[in-house]
Amino acid sequence: MKGYAMSHFKRFVWERRVSWQGKTLDYLDQLREWQWLPADRLYELQQQRLLAVLQHAYDHTRYYRELFQRHAIVDRFGQVRLERFTAIPFLEKEAVTQHFQELLSDDLAARNWYEGTTGGSTGVPVRFVRDREYFCWNQAIKALDDEWTGRSLIDKQVRLWGSERDIMDGHEKIRTHIGRWFRNERWYSSFRMKPDDMIRYVKEMNEFRPVQILAYAESLYELARFCEREGLTVYSPQAIMTSAGTLYDYMRQTIERVFQAPVFNRYGSTEAGDMACECECHQGLHVSSATHLLEIVDQEGRPAKPGETGEIVVTLLQNYAMPYIRYRIGDMGAWATEPCSCGRGLPLLKEVSGRVTDMFVDTDGRWIDGRVFLYILDPKPFIRKFQVIQERVDLLRILIAPVKKGGDPHAVYAQEVAGIKQEIKRVMACEVQVEFLDEILPTSSGKYRYTISHVTR
Repeated sequence: MKGYAMSHFKRFVWERRVSWQGKTLDYLDQLREWQWLPADRLYELQQQRLLAVLQHAYDHTRYYRELFQRHAIVDRFGQVRLERFTAIPFLEKEAVTQHFQELLSDDLAARNWYEGTTGGSTGVPVRFVRDREYFCWNQAIKALDDEWTGRSLIDKQVRLWGSERDIMDGHEKIRTHIGRWFRNERWYSSFRMKPDDMIRYVKEMNEFRPVQILAYAESLYELARFCEREGLTVYSPQAIMTSAGTLYDYMRQTIERVFQAPVFNRYGSTEAGDMACECECHQGLHVSSATHLLEIVDQEGRPAKPGETGEIVVTLLQNYAMPYIRYRIGDMGAWATEPCSCGRGLPLLKEVSGRVTDMFVDTDGRWIDGRVFLYILDPKPFIRKFQVIQERVDLLRILIAPVKKGGDPHAVYAQEVAGIKQEIKRVMACEVQVEFLDEILPTSSGKYRYTISHVTR
């Protein structure tokens, strides 16, 4: 009874705080209702919001005013022509940096705004400005996604996360600790994944007994493999939410086997927020179409067909402080070929298959999905961690952290390495260099990259 009273108290206090901060709970109510609208009604709603943000961008930002005039996106009265939307050039990461000031809305002073920076996992850190409206909508999206997994507000949650902005591991402000206590959250760092760290994480999870685990896909996969190797028993939450990385099928299978809980995949980014998430049917990721417009385009910039992998382009519909219109976010994905059986009218992604820089190029100029190397290397029992880097079109570097240390690994695993090179050369005709390391570190954002291509297509 005491625990119930404390939980009720926490919920009451946190709901009051969220309400004081803005309209998050009101927006959550709207999203709950809108998710069940028919697809055509949701499309109409999205188009209304698209027109509004385009008109604001033209009226209030120098960058889009000049761009829209140059490409005939507006008529002679300065009204946006929505049918000309796809004539708007893509917004590149470099352009955001180069034209940062021109992208800011001229009414910024009247907005409750804040600035942030991406982790630069693709090599180009991006500054951005968001306003309170965007923040509240994004918090509402997160809350709805959590509800799909069965987690309601302030149900116990464990986060295995990595951003240095989010985790200082013992150096957080007191108000940060208080906020996590009210929200019933425990945070663990993906920067610290040594055996002793992971043993501690498992011990504390077992004691805390979370309803949900939210984690970087790669980090939770590494923890699951460690538990399996060491024979550790870990508490089974009601659900697992993976984000901030590509969730491959073999990763999902391992995580679900070890934690004995269903995995829900969510797609988002630092600069664009949470955009899509799996529902309880696990047939794809539903796009939050009231807040984000997603396009998937081929190499020529044309719309990709359902089921065809292409580059994801995103337009934010709820950030007026610094509009992002047709932004090339750097991810690859594909639309589903069939609607989800859950009955939601939201657009459905079949998958998000990785970063653009996870796509390799062979000597003939063909794209090769980096996932092929994962399926070659991951089953090898002597490999604890690996990374594949395309330095040139004719050179691949394979970094391997072996399970066991001791001796010269090139001699110990000579036969295995020869087999790996042979398998890779069936996929790409190139030189393959294998390097053994004690550890392969994550990026500055805490995410782990399995495949990286430095070759420009």
